[in-house]
Amino acid sequence: MSSEKHISANTQAVDPVVSTEPQASEETPSQNLLRRIGYITAALIVLSFLVAFSAIGFLAFLWYSNWENDTWHSIVMANWMPRSISLTSTALRWAISTQAALGLAMIAAVTLESFDVPLVTIADISLMRASSGGSLLATLKNVCWPLFRFGAPGILVRTVIPILLLLSTMTLIQFSSTVLLSDLRTDVIPGSPLSTNLTIDWFFNGQKYNWTAPPRQNSYWSSGKPPFWPAFGEISEPPIVQDGVSDTGKNLRAFLPYLTADTRQSIRQYDGKAVLVDTRVTCQRPILEDLVVYTTDPNGKFGAVPQPALHGSASPSFTNTPRFNASDIPTIFDCPFSEKSPHVFSICELKNTQSRYPEWEHNIDKHYPGTIVSEFREWPITSLKQNSSGAAYLILTISNDILPPGNGEWVEWEITTADASGNGTYTHRGNATLCYSALDTVIRDVSLYSSTNRTEPSLSWSPAIQNFNWTDVYRQIRPGSISNKTAEERGVLNMQIIDTLATPENNTAGTDGPIGALTSGSIYQSVWPYLNEAVHMLGGGADGYPNFGYGNFSAILDSNFWGWSTQYASFRTEIGAPLWIINLFEHIVYGEDTVATALQTVLFSIAGIAYYDQLPQYDSWQVINTTSFVPGFHPGGPHGSTRTEVPVGFTITILVVAFHTVVFLFVCWLFATKSKYSRLGDTWLAIANVVEGALTGGMLEAARKPHGYRYEPGAATGSGPGEDDAYRSTRVGLAVVDGKLHLQRAQPGFSNA
Repeated sequence: MSSEKHISANTQAVDPVVSTEPQASEETPSQNLLRRIGYITAALIVLSFLVAFSAIGFLAFLWYSNWENDTWHSIVMANWMPRSISLTSTALRWAISTQAALGLAMIAAVTLESFDVPLVTIADISLMRASSGGSLLATLKNVCWPLFRFGAPGILVRTVIPILLLLSTMTLIQFSSTVLLSDLRTDVIPGSPLSTNLTIDWFFNGQKYNWTAPPRQNSYWSSGKPPFWPAFGEISEPPIVQDGVSDTGKNLRAFLPYLTADTRQSIRQYDGKAVLVDTRVTCQRPILEDLVVYTTDPNGKFGAVPQPALHGSASPSFTNTPRFNASDIPTIFDCPFSEKSPHVFSICELKNTQSRYPEWEHNIDKHYPGTIVSEFREWPITSLKQNSSGAAYLILTISNDILPPGNGEWVEWEITTADASGNGTYTHRGNATLCYSALDTVIRDVSLYSSTNRTEPSLSWSPAIQNFNWTDVYRQIRPGSISNKTAEERGVLNMQIIDTLATPENNTAGTDGPIGALTSGSIYQSVWPYLNEAVHMLGGGADGYPNFGYGNFSAILDSNFWGWSTQYASFRTEIGAPLWIINLFEHIVYGEDTVATALQTVLFSIAGIAYYDQLPQYDSWQVINTTSFVPGFHPGGPHGSTRTEVPVGFTITILVVAFHTVVFLFVCWLFATKSKYSRLGDTWLAIANVVEGALTGGMLEAARKPHGYRYEPGAATGSGPGEDDAYRSTRVGLAVVDGKLHLQRAQPGFSNA
């Protein structure tokens, strides 16, 4: 009862509407900014900026560094990139949330001292000034909405919008981890360097190589389709341009001594010894003489076997092509071909006994058709017994009216012979070109490198064209100098020769090649590297001396060969090429490329099959240093490079942080210039302000009613809804009276605009 009287007395003493509040003392000085902020709060602000800027700097490092930085590389290799981003995001969220909370407290202080606070929000605003705000929903409901509804004119811009902006940045930054992680890519990056001891080739012991001969002669020319076309390193230079000649240009390739495609595909850097192959091929218009078509006798006789051969002599029209060691006499040949299938080709390696038996002076069957001297041997030649590792090929096609003209490297020939019955004649029409290869292998110290990993191409069957799809394979094996693709786009590695490329012939044990004219056995058989033997056609001839040296052997590129393979004379040597060789050769010749490129791709493909066929048995060991691409999860550029494209997640985070920083600095400026005596974090001061006795009991009762309170008709509340609304919309603020801080109502006509 006494308390009710006391409240009534207070109510009568001060009229809520007409009483005049005390004026602020003019002699009360404002406190300095640092004391109003507080030393701990100031340190917290500085710390939050340091944390925010450090977090942004570290994130920028993660986004824009690359694999060459050891720290960045270690983070990715340890699979710590997602965790690093998450932990950094946590620190960034703390910094932004701390600043947002302090900013809300500053806004509350400025609002109180500006008499912008409606009575209904005085408790929330005072506690916000002291405790740096509450939950998002509570702040929106108990602060922003009442301020917007009952606040002074202009409070939307001065107070509500800054509060909403701080709440927005504080909310958005909570999603920073998710947004940043969206920039990560599953990729491969260069791994750590690795040194291994590998076998790369057969060892030369000073007398011979230890290689195992192929299962049977020319077996690699009849090999099945390889599952993949292995990646390789390449040096390629443009071809010569000369009428009547087609050329691949200088083309050196290195095999990667790994059996599995996955390992070869992931190599980024290879430093050490490797087997190199000179694959250059030059084709030209031949001079053909003394041509005879026959089946059973080179004199032109036809017998029971219907599949013919072309007999005659061939010599080059040009001897000025690069590194060409021409023969001084025409080369006699016997080259079988397929008569029953027009448009098909026959690849006939011309006889080359000098290369296999260079020191047999009594060789009555000595032939040398001329070859290209490989880049691994001295040029000009220093000995007639040197530089015979390459080969010459006469390529024939019969009744081919769809043969592209090329660069004039094809010559037409026509021969009329008696038919098999002897009662008539038969006219044979064909085209021929004479090709020379530099086929040679050595071991050299090389550096192979690529900026990306690769997928080794394989053949796929196309139902639409009822044939193999050669697009990917052709893109890879076409010489780089005539390709419009980069090495990375082709799926091959760039190559740099560390050793001297061309060296004198050397027959000492362990030599990397080239070896000289070395013979073994009583027949003076020349010793050649394994790949030379594997790719050359080993044959004989119709002159009674079979199996003497390379050549005089044909690969018939006819898919119907097996149907009439027995229809060739038994003394002639030929083999039916598998379908993949036929398709590869025709794809190139009938496409937009040259016959030289077609032959080069076939020879190199066969060399690749032979090399990897016996790789597990090689006995020449070498130390190889490699760096491979390994899986990684990171926000950088492709394959761990420096990022160039704009990262969406990182950009959004930067914009949110930058916008928040501007808003927070603006709020700090407001607090520094508009506030004079509010102390951030002073809870007791806030409570004392709220219960200040200058407020009447009716005002306190109205202010204490819950937000959104609904009045029931006739309810005994002590005051009506209209009077409560008047109290609720009354603007209050802080003022210093007699040296003490008081909560007061705004004077009539007061404006802080």
